[in-house]
Amino acid sequence: MKGQFVDDGGSGTPIVLHHGLGADLEVWRAQIDHLRRSRRVVAFDMRGHGRSPRAAEYTLQAVVDDLAEVTSSLPKFWLVGHSFAGAVLTLFASQRPERLLGLIYVDALGDTSNPPEEIREYFRTADAGMTPARLQDAFTGMLGPLAKPATKRQVLDSVARMDLPAFAALRASMLEMPTPQHFGGPKFAIDAAGPANPRMAYNLPWIRRRTIPGVSHWLMLDDPAAVNVALDEVLP
Repeated sequence: MKGQFVDDGGSGTPIVLHHGLGADLEVWRAQIDHLRRSRRVVAFDMRGHGRSPRAAEYTLQAVVDDLAEVTSSLPKFWLVGHSFAGAVLTLFASQRPERLLGLIYVDALGDTSNPPEEIREYFRTADAGMTPARLQDAFTGMLGPLAKPATKRQVLDSVARMDLPAFAALRASMLEMPTPQHFGGPKFAIDAAGPANPRMAYNLPWIRRRTIPGVSHWLMLDDPAAVNVALDEVLP
């Protein structure tokens, strides 16, 4: 797929930021501005999101291939992903480990392969016949009570702009991830403090984790300063 919207600037160690479902690259704006003081930062809108065009195909592999295309001119880089993008990180690292300096999962999924049947059934039921109103309700529930008002506005506004079929198709596709070869390089998880979830990236082997209290799943919007500090502790 051609024509994805890319925001590329700064100099130094390359950092690539990948947003999650329903978002766009602006979810990373505080991190882009902070990291570009000393590093090169590339962020882009995923297919069907933000300022990137809609697509005929919405699969996890297609998104991984888009990432490869966006980063084709870069040397090795650090890859940072939020939420659904954790599955993108895991599959990209399984297929192209030589491209990566390290992975940073921000409240992100890890290995979504081989899910139990009840998970598949949940997504089939929840996502069947999705409408714009139902999607807004779903994200309102995911935002929860800890999300700041500005976070809620930004997330729900970006959700309203996404290509509606992308949501169900990408959620279904991530459950078809082939069993990955786990990346042997540096891996870090920066998470919102909360209940344990076996599908989250902090369960991957040999991963280091830090949690941030008092934030929603969109922690980079709720407490950008804390996320920036956590990133600086990891990145060269």
